[in-house]
Amino acid sequence: MLAPVGGSANDLPSRLHGPPVTVDLRSSHGTVSWSPPKPDGALTATPCVVLADRAGCGEFAVLQTMLRRLGVPSVRIDAEGVTALDLSLRVGDRALTLDGRRIAPTVVWARHFSPRAMPGAADPALTMVRADSWAALARQLASLAPSNLPMSGPGHLEQLAGAARAGVRVPETTVTTDPAAAATRMAGRRFVVKVVDEHFVETAPGLLVGVFPQIAHREELTRRPALDFPVMVQEYVEHDSELRVYYVDGAVHAYAVAKPSPDSPWRDGAEVPVTTAAVPAAAAEAVRRLAELWGLAYGAFDLLLRGTEVVFLEVNVDGDWRWFESRAGGTAVSAAAALMIRKRHLDALRSAGAPPPIEIVDFLLLGAPIAGRVR
Repeated sequence: MLAPVGGSANDLPSRLHGPPVTVDLRSSHGTVSWSPPKPDGALTATPCVVLADRAGCGEFAVLQTMLRRLGVPSVRIDAEGVTALDLSLRVGDRALTLDGRRIAPTVVWARHFSPRAMPGAADPALTMVRADSWAALARQLASLAPSNLPMSGPGHLEQLAGAARAGVRVPETTVTTDPAAAATRMAGRRFVVKVVDEHFVETAPGLLVGVFPQIAHREELTRRPALDFPVMVQEYVEHDSELRVYYVDGAVHAYAVAKPSPDSPWRDGAEVPVTTAAVPAAAAEAVRRLAELWGLAYGAFDLLLRGTEVVFLEVNVDGDWRWFESRAGGTAVSAAAALMIRKRHLDALRSAGAPPPIEIVDFLLLGAPIAGRVR
């Protein structure tokens, strides 16, 4: 999680009636990070994992450190620094040259690699063309690699409908431009109001405005004016606990989160208790069922537990994990992600007929603490 700064409450209908939060990433300078650090000068392409993210996120920095311990070469590209990249590839060739180094991608994982994060130019048209071109290339680089993790997954409405069809409990949900009218047609005394898409909008490169879910009582919601964009109005589900469950190539790791409100991690992250948690069998089964349904290798699932009942809220295929690790202690999700990428990298080498490196005991390689700042 990243620290918020102040913002105006006069836009986006008062941020759906919650206090404003703006996250400023404009001081984050993008880089290209190689591991091993120096080009080897070889004429043949080096099999290499490609990680694409943005500079303000810490997940891939830790992942790259772990991959280095596992003997897996990688390059990490930050969205903010792409305009300085020297890139070349021939269509039909499964290799490319980045900053003078020729690589053959084995795994491509891109997350948060939004065109809105890329630096602007004086000409607005050039800004858009440049950003869209880099984002399109990042998406299509996946075709060069035997394995990739996509930047997009099912939308929130698709998630809720799919989970319900799969037999997983979801909150009653209405999509509407008139939350007050929706509340009159739904049972219950409290509701959750959410945007249909992401909880952040990037109004300028590096400046993210939060539009978080808000809990509203019926009396307050029925007084709200209609909007000129659709939102989701959901029943508030009474629950015993909330879990963030990370699905990583079949494995599940969970954290219990005690949030006074849906946006507490962004407003008062240091005060939000987070602990590692055992995953109830019903929750693990639901997560694996939905991951298989949507073809996910990785996903951050938000669940509510009410007695023995599991309620699915949403899954984020780009979901951050370092904040949860840092609050609870440990690097379980980082290690699981590194082992997932290492396995896919080795599978790509075997498929290409290249000898994989000698296997070494994983826990010895990943057991040392991770250096550097935790985000």
